[in-house]
Amino acid sequence: MEFDPSRLRRGEWIVAAGAVLLAAAMFLLPWYGVKSPLGPTAASLGRSTSWDGWHGLTNIRWLVLVTILVALALVWLQATRRAPALPVSFGVIVMVLGLLTTLALIYRVVIDVPGANSLVDRKAGGFVGIVATIAIFYGGYRSIREEGLGPRDERIEVERVSLPGSGTRAAAPDS
Repeated sequence: MEFDPSRLRRGEWIVAAGAVLLAAAMFLLPWYGVKSPLGPTAASLGRSTSWDGWHGLTNIRWLVLVTILVALALVWLQATRRAPALPVSFGVIVMVLGLLTTLALIYRVVIDVPGANSLVDRKAGGFVGIVATIAIFYGGYRSIREEGLGPRDERIEVERVSLPGSGTRAAAPDS
């Protein structure tokens, strides 16, 4: 099984981009931070003034991580398998996980900010994460809609030639 990017359709490319963007947002971008009155004081004491998604999403981080891994598994399966059974199954799983993760992140980032009445502020990472999970959901949907074999993997009719004396007879034409 070799990885063949030509087997990837638009849906899988969207899923791959969403998974990479979500992983980058989860570990590299700040999601929450300390509001300005205490920000400089905390920084001067050597304390962190912002948290990435991994440290800020204590309960949801495992759902986000599973969504990233399953999305990447869909891309790998589609690029390495000729038959569509596993990629289609993973497309459904990716679509459902993408929707659940999107709803969980909308609730956590937009509606229920941890410590909303205190000194916690939202940062860009959460909103990038929401966009990435929407892309994963939409890519999973597109992957299911584009179900089937690619042109490269479709069966083709092979011309059969009978050899003289092989015991097979050609049918006589009807007159």
